[in-house]
Amino acid sequence: MKHWLWMSVFVVSAGLAPVQSFAENLPEKTYSELELSGAEQGQKPTLADSESKSWLDKSHARASQSTDTLANWIDNFFGAPQSDVESAYSSLRLSFENEWKELEGNDSNVRLRGKVHLPRIDKRLSLIFTDSEDGDSDKVDAGISTVTGKKENTKVGLQYNIQDEKRSRLDFSVGLRSSFKGKANIRYRYEVPWGEHFTHRFTEMLYFIDGEGFGVRSRYEFDRTLDENHLLRWANNLKFSEDTDGVAWSTRLLMGERLNEKSAVSYFVWTGGETRPDYLTTSYGLGVRYRRTFYRPWLFYELEPAYAWEREELIDNREGVAILTARIEINLERLRNAVTD
Repeated sequence: MKHWLWMSVFVVSAGLAPVQSFAENLPEKTYSELELSGAEQGQKPTLADSESKSWLDKSHARASQSTDTLANWIDNFFGAPQSDVESAYSSLRLSFENEWKELEGNDSNVRLRGKVHLPRIDKRLSLIFTDSEDGDSDKVDAGISTVTGKKENTKVGLQYNIQDEKRSRLDFSVGLRSSFKGKANIRYRYEVPWGEHFTHRFTEMLYFIDGEGFGVRSRYEFDRTLDENHLLRWANNLKFSEDTDGVAWSTRLLMGERLNEKSAVSYFVWTGGETRPDYLTTSYGLGVRYRRTFYRPWLFYELEPAYAWEREELIDNREGVAILTARIEINLERLRNAVTD
């Protein structure tokens, strides 16, 4: 059963490139044009057309409204995976990263993240690229993984949006990891505004990975808007799976600041660890991340110095580690729009 699922996902994923290329070359029509065409032919809109239009309108309205908030501006500007995965439009980011780590030297990587909508196949279907297991972690969590040696490569999959409401969203995804093992997950997110300045966000994911088994990831975020340019965020993550003895956990506190429309900075502290076989805090640290557009609106650079204290076993002495990461990122969707304009 596992191998059948893996082969099916691989065939579907491999066949999407020519399908997407063909779909993108087809002429586009707006909903108003489609409705006008049907009216001219004396046809009435079907129930399926009304439902598709209603779903797209909801997604567009929620995205348009949320873009005005500081939290969404910061997430979109920094390219948080959650904002890409839940985007109402296609969004792809290609990044070139070089990390220097004390005592270990330099390590370079190329990553592709984001999603490509496949409206010609199904308006709720997207091709997704992620560099984390759940596609929901941000760069701070990625920094924790870097310190603990848990690096992730780009993964490709299909995402189907089951439900998208104002405060909640439900997605089902299947895909392949870099090791060519199949994976599947269902992800639910619920967001609760609390007054004008507070937001609670809960995310729960049930997943299956071929060769590792089932697992659960839980995430809770608390956002506090301090003023029009400052955001305070507290995020907590828990992970439990069949191949682990206990629960892996992490928590971090972040202050995001919008400097202007072209640059922003975030200051963060974090700690993470596991509960078994022995309760252990594997790492904690602090850092700063500066991001700015340069030369073109689709081109970004980042500098992220950080310092962490880590240990892998309870008997180990905790060691301090200095880290400096530099990134160049291309927003492929903005680049495409700039070229077509």
